[in-house]
Amino acid sequence: MMTKNLVIVESPAKARTINRYLGDDYEVVASVGHVRDLPAKTMSVDIENGFLPEYEIMPGKKTLIQTLKKLANKSDTVYLATDPDREGEAISWHIMEAISTKTSAKRVIFHEITEQGVKEAFENPTDINLDLVNAQQARRILDRVVGYQLSPLLWKKIANGFMLRISAGRVQSIALKLIVDRQDEIDNFTSKEYWNLSAALSMEDSTDKTRFHARMAGSKKYSSEEAIRIEGDLRLCNFKVSKITTKTSKSKPPAPFTTSTLQQESSRKIRGLTVARTMRVAQQLYEGIAIGPDGETGLITYMRTDSTTLSSTAIADINRYIKDNHGENYIGSGARRSRKKTAVAAQEAHEAIRPTSIFRTPRQLQRYLSDDQLALYTLIWKRALASRMADSQSKITTIDIAATSPEASHGLLCSGSEPVFDGYTSIYKGDDQTNNLDQESLDDDLEDTSEESQTFVSLPTLSEGDKLHLLDIKSEQKFTRPSPSYTQATFVKTLEESGIGRPSTYASIMSTLEGRNYCSIENGKYKPEILGRVVVEQLTPFFPDIMDVTFTAKMETNLDEIANGQKDWQSVLQEFYQPYREKFLVAETSMPKKTVQKLTDESCPECERPLAEKVSRNGKFIACTGFPECRYSKPYLVHTGVKCPNAKMEI
Repeated sequence: MMTKNLVIVESPAKARTINRYLGDDYEVVASVGHVRDLPAKTMSVDIENGFLPEYEIMPGKKTLIQTLKKLANKSDTVYLATDPDREGEAISWHIMEAISTKTSAKRVIFHEITEQGVKEAFENPTDINLDLVNAQQARRILDRVVGYQLSPLLWKKIANGFMLRISAGRVQSIALKLIVDRQDEIDNFTSKEYWNLSAALSMEDSTDKTRFHARMAGSKKYSSEEAIRIEGDLRLCNFKVSKITTKTSKSKPPAPFTTSTLQQESSRKIRGLTVARTMRVAQQLYEGIAIGPDGETGLITYMRTDSTTLSSTAIADINRYIKDNHGENYIGSGARRSRKKTAVAAQEAHEAIRPTSIFRTPRQLQRYLSDDQLALYTLIWKRALASRMADSQSKITTIDIAATSPEASHGLLCSGSEPVFDGYTSIYKGDDQTNNLDQESLDDDLEDTSEESQTFVSLPTLSEGDKLHLLDIKSEQKFTRPSPSYTQATFVKTLEESGIGRPSTYASIMSTLEGRNYCSIENGKYKPEILGRVVVEQLTPFFPDIMDVTFTAKMETNLDEIANGQKDWQSVLQEFYQPYREKFLVAETSMPKKTVQKLTDESCPECERPLAEKVSRNGKFIACTGFPECRYSKPYLVHTGVKCPNAKMEI
């Protein structure tokens, strides 16, 4: 007699959490991720017959499939409770294709693993969304076709390409090109000298001799000659307050986290939490963690989303928390800082990343979470809370100063601020984030000389017409700088804005680039390696579309349109493949063969030929360019400037 319903999820942790909310009529089983995929050793895509894939049960999953089939045949209904995105939809579809049961199957979708969220999903089951399945399938086939053709091509065209584990891909190769192009921009940048001028002033006819600084009005960068001339002018000038403007400045709170902004902020703010680690920890918080008598509980909503909206229930709870803990005047209107539009549409999840309960504070969870879990949960909890709080307000005073003499006149400017209301920033008091709340919108190390970027200082009480006394003039030499190398945070931001891949794929993209020795991270910043440069040099002339940001973003749009039922997945693949195949045939015959090496200034001690920096699957080494006639080699030593404790040398 059939008495149970079968519920299939991806992970054992998720299974344990969901099992708590369902009665004895449900048996919850984990598939442990995907159960079917394209075989690893062959392309397994029939290009001539509509790109039909040839899937197989993944290694180690045959016993599981047999178990699921037996359980399904004994059940009244199979409930597919995989993640609420394209990947989760595809896993559900593959499971049903693999077990081929006649038992009725329903799809249940929830964005938070809480009792309310799970029960509502089971009360409103739906069917598998084949548009989402086809979008995921199109991406998988597209990447398989490109990867399985371009990678072997590079093995032939780059010396020892197979031994170096060289790979190419539709997304990873353009991502690599971004890193190479940025480094080229830095290497080829010509720095230009410029000068900033500022004056140290005080009130002339007052006992208040408070020293304050004013800068030259406008944003012009002065040459050395101009700086010397203007400094001479200023020393002969009389200074007077010509205009005072006062206004109230409001700072809106940042939006709650999306996948991308969470990856950026955690990379910046939590020591040692890479993008890949962030996603693993977020998955743990989503799937459920044992928190004392409450047992396994999902602590955050689904972490793969581009949405910045919150549910009405979450908003009501957050507003109540703000009122009870900060005061009603701290409740905001919900208007937040606007985000730049990304090159791809929002993912399928309906909400931003938030705590499943704002009343579950980081302090309450501290004893149940690891350091990384607590740090990430705190980041998410504060961001969701801040997003619904009132604007912070400051009174900004701007003073225009006229510097005049019979021979010249110049305008100077200074600004001061006075806090009026701390608003949402109150929850960051004592945090290293207090003055850095929306850093995902800023590139690291970029110079900004705009008026808004200046640090405001306290000013003495001044009135229009007041005479000022010149104390000193500061002439500061500066040099223009190139765009900085990518950090993980700024690389994620660029990938998102460029429409390359999806936020859920960024961790794997970066892991591939680092794992293949295409690039390395030095002092927290990406640097292309020799092998990465050679791959880009080989691919760019022959596959300009694949190595083009706009083309890659358009393909993401096509995949979104498949997911929305607006395009046929096979037509999208066919449209891509025909011109790509023509370019591939040209590359097969015309792409030159290259050796991955970079000459050093050393000579081989055995044959006196030049030594070169080379790379193997184990990393970099130094070897003779006369190989194979000369087999001299030595380890590649990185000079770190750190003294070895056992020797009088630096390593």
